[in-house]
Amino acid sequence: MKKLSIKLKITLWYTIVMMLISGVVLAVMTSATQEMIERDISERIIKNVMDFSRVLGGPGNRDIQIPKFGFYNQGVHMIVYDDDNNIVAGNIPFEIDIPSELIDNNMQTIVENRNKYYIYTLKVRHKGGNSTPYWIKGIASVTDDMYAVNTATKTNLILTVILIIIAAAGGYFIIGRALFPVTKIRNTAERISESRDLSQRITIGGGKDEIHELANTFDNMLDKLEHTFEREKQFTSDASHELRTPVAVILSECEYMTDCAKTYDEIKESAYSVKNQAEKMSKLISELLTISRMDKNTIQTEFEEVDISELLNFVCDEQAEIQAENIQLHRNIEPDIVANADRFLLVRLFINLISNAYRYGKDGGNITVSLHRNKDSINASIADDGIGIAESDIPKIWERFYQVNPSRTSSENGGVGLGLSMVKWIAECHGGSMSVKSTLGAGSTFTFSMPAR
Repeated sequence: MKKLSIKLKITLWYTIVMMLISGVVLAVMTSATQEMIERDISERIIKNVMDFSRVLGGPGNRDIQIPKFGFYNQGVHMIVYDDDNNIVAGNIPFEIDIPSELIDNNMQTIVENRNKYYIYTLKVRHKGGNSTPYWIKGIASVTDDMYAVNTATKTNLILTVILIIIAAAGGYFIIGRALFPVTKIRNTAERISESRDLSQRITIGGGKDEIHELANTFDNMLDKLEHTFEREKQFTSDASHELRTPVAVILSECEYMTDCAKTYDEIKESAYSVKNQAEKMSKLISELLTISRMDKNTIQTEFEEVDISELLNFVCDEQAEIQAENIQLHRNIEPDIVANADRFLLVRLFINLISNAYRYGKDGGNITVSLHRNKDSINASIADDGIGIAESDIPKIWERFYQVNPSRTSSENGGVGLGLSMVKWIAECHGGSMSVKSTLGAGSTFTFSMPAR
């Protein structure tokens, strides 16, 4: 059996609910109306019998004085009996069998030929006399009064069914319109699955309900997925490019050593070149693995109380010792700044920033490392007076493998464009951020900020 669509399920559901509610309302209204009619008949028959009894005759007079309204009034038939249960006046209406019992002030109900009747019996004595009493029976048909109610109920039932059908058809149409974005989402997902084209969008405008918000969320998700896949494609392409160069150099040097080198010095020089390229590949592979763990969020972090002032001084000492450039490193580090941080990741962040300052600084230039704390944050900045960064390139420097050099090739001491993307991730991992101010040809200042907690 074919599964029902959502809009058909919803339509069937509220149609059934409407039918149940309408049925209950009609049943309650019919029952209440019937009860009111029967109560009205009961009160009316008692009142008419009472009125009839007051004018039957005077004191001591056994002659029946017929009231001016006769033996029928307001749908009530009256019959007069003597004490021996003989009819003195009036006729039995509706050709029904009336119970013969004479019980004073008694209301009886009988059903004959599917018709319901009320019979009220009352004992009447002459005023001030001792003569034989009369008995009056009032008879009224409940079925006659209920006929109009039953007719109205049938009419209401037919109208209710018609209204439910109209409401169901209208609801089906409205639900179809409301779920139209869902159909577009499904169709778009199918097209993307078949074509693997993440550039397709649902693009539903004009609405602000939950379905339209879902469609917009889906479009935003596709934007991020497309951007992520493009980054991954670019990442793979750049990684291949960066690995291809040292591999080509290694192969070339090995061929030279085996085919062309004739002296020990030539072989040694080629071996050093192979070693340098292998080290560069090892560093690149290590950074690629780190980037991969960052993307998968599998890097284990160990936050603890860290003396950031001491840590930054240590990194400055190390960098000043290992860097060969003729650049002066100056410090403006506020002492005893302690925060909850991952020691290893902060060391990596400071090393990347300071080594970049050396790498892109100018001969005889200066680097200033600063650290201070205010009420809400801890701020570290690394400023140089080197080559600087063009304003158009600043938003791109956090991208992987991006280098200001358009050729995207690394120099002898250059990097491969992964350091700043790691720096940005480490800053965000600490709940902080990175910012940069730079002027082309005048230097750059990188600032790391994190919460002071």
